[in-house]
Amino acid sequence: MSEKKSEKKYMEYKIILIGNSAVGKTAFFKKITKGVFNERNISTIGVDKSTLYFKDIEVKSKDVEKKEEFNIILFDTAGQDRYRSLAKSYFNSTDIVMLIYDITNKQSFIDIEKWLDDIQDKLSDWKTGHYVIFLLGNKLDLANEDGDGNKREVTEEEAESICEEKSIYWGGECSCKTFTQEQLNEILLKSFKKYVENFGIKEDPKKATRLGDLKKKKGLC
Repeated sequence: MSEKKSEKKYMEYKIILIGNSAVGKTAFFKKITKGVFNERNISTIGVDKSTLYFKDIEVKSKDVEKKEEFNIILFDTAGQDRYRSLAKSYFNSTDIVMLIYDITNKQSFIDIEKWLDDIQDKLSDWKTGHYVIFLLGNKLDLANEDGDGNKREVTEEEAESICEEKSIYWGGECSCKTFTQEQLNEILLKSFKKYVENFGIKEDPKKATRLGDLKKKKGLC
């Protein structure tokens, strides 16, 4: 995986990170895109964006297994209420929503339902659209279950239960501090593979362009 600089066109999949302020969305974004972790990230204002390039990723769609080459466009959004309206336009043509909460902050988990309502309001054709929603618990490094420093307020069982209730996917728990860049990339790819499993591979943009040119020529004839 790398940040994409080339102008060459690849199939693109859009992933947007949402959740309460201070749950670690920006830490997740920076660890994946830059490979760095900062204890004191400044809250995102509006939206940050980065394009990541992947190749030779094995996927399975409709009983066909193949290796794919594609871009993931990753968006980090602000969690504060006053910025939510600014992020609405960034939901256009979203493929995957990654809803992040802090496992040491019960309120960030309680607010998942509010965020799901917000997603439904923002995504067009909610019931018929091609979307995958992943729930991800962050700050696993703070949840020391074996010692006096235990700060966990949300169990995995609670998270799995709400995923089943709301028909969304459980992405697991992670730590932007202790997980490697590669481990966090695997979480992105897990959501991507679920999208492909449900909806198939997107059409090759080069092929789509060629078909569009042919249609134009036929129209002129």
